[in-house]
Amino acid sequence: MITLKLPGTITLVLEDTPEKFRPLAEEIVPPLIELLRGLCALEEKFCARGQKQRAERPGGIYSTQAHPNSKALWDYYRDAYRALLDPRCTEKLLARRRDCCQSMGDPADFACLKGAAEVVFTMKSKSKAVVIVRAFDGFGSDCRFELKPEAGEWKIDQVSQNTCGSGPWRTNFYF
Repeated sequence: MITLKLPGTITLVLEDTPEKFRPLAEEIVPPLIELLRGLCALEEKFCARGQKQRAERPGGIYSTQAHPNSKALWDYYRDAYRALLDPRCTEKLLARRRDCCQSMGDPADFACLKGAAEVVFTMKSKSKAVVIVRAFDGFGSDCRFELKPEAGEWKIDQVSQNTCGSGPWRTNFYF
């Protein structure tokens, strides 16, 4: 196991990766981290808009009535999310995906990448890399990304989650 530092407070751990594949960690991991940080910023932005919208709905914040523009906000969020994410996914992942943007959370899904996080990189063959993002904040799930080369770049082929490091990995069909 080799540990490297990425920008910020992210630790990159190379695990079960032969020497010949280790340089690929620097090619694969930083763009993935930047993508996840972009998705986090997008989620935070739309979460704030959603909270403002809920406060403005008829009956106030505790009303059970939806804001007249809530569907439009969700549609806009979904389109922005897909525009950011879809070019970085394989056709296989996009074909299997049921939907994306099931929630706007506070904290956002990848907020851990703004604080202390560990990213584990494993690569045993030239056709697949595995990156696990582990949060140290005790919230949310660890995320496992399988990346494969497609059209000259590394793309996300499968996403799995593991609630705070316990239990089996479950495929995320909504990423």
